[in-house]
Amino acid sequence: MLFLLLAPVAVTACEGDCIVDITNEYLSRYENILLTALQNLESHLNSSFEQLVPAASRRENSIVYFAPVLKAYNLTAYNNLEKCIFPSYFHGKCQDANGVNPPGCPNPDCPKVCGTPGSMVHFYPTLVKIVFDGTTDLLANLTAPGSKIYNQIQQTIMADVNKGQKKRMENLSRIMPLRSRAAIEARSTHSIQQGLKKIMKELRPTMLETCGGPNLSFCSWEQPMKEFILQYP
Repeated sequence: MLFLLLAPVAVTACEGDCIVDITNEYLSRYENILLTALQNLESHLNSSFEQLVPAASRRENSIVYFAPVLKAYNLTAYNNLEKCIFPSYFHGKCQDANGVNPPGCPNPDCPKVCGTPGSMVHFYPTLVKIVFDGTTDLLANLTAPGSKIYNQIQQTIMADVNKGQKKRMENLSRIMPLRSRAAIEARSTHSIQQGLKKIMKELRPTMLETCGGPNLSFCSWEQPMKEFILQYP
């Protein structure tokens, strides 16, 4: 039941299960968003491969190239998002110097930034942006050129490219000098590497588009999330 709190209470902030459950609820809701964004990037990869990798050498589902991203994200997403929401923004007591909660605090609508469910509800647009930025920044960091995850993606892609190029070079070996074949291979490798960098730079705008644009309408879930948050005292 939602009610207006006007006096001090024992529970003064979102703690324990409240923190864990709200963080996990957002992670669960972002699963399809993340997969959709990666599938959109996958289509760019397919376009890049069409001329460089014979169909027989391509993966049946090139989303597998992003498996290292999903694995690393799953290992780090909870700690990252919890820190973004709670210690970084929604934290501390709402009570004034006399130990009295402002009207609406901790529930259902607290106009002071603090670590209560009511504060998260009152400043819900800020919470939505925090969750989006925290998720997208993590993905961008994981896939930055030169990172471990980025290098794993590139190695897997290049293995398939080289496999396709080998077959192509075998067909050209009878009519083309070795030096010319080596130059073609080098250009193909460079093209794929630069193409991958360009594609991964699209991750952030792709996430934004998947979430419905700047207002993040597809990543708000305002009504169900407010109800979820307010189940905690």
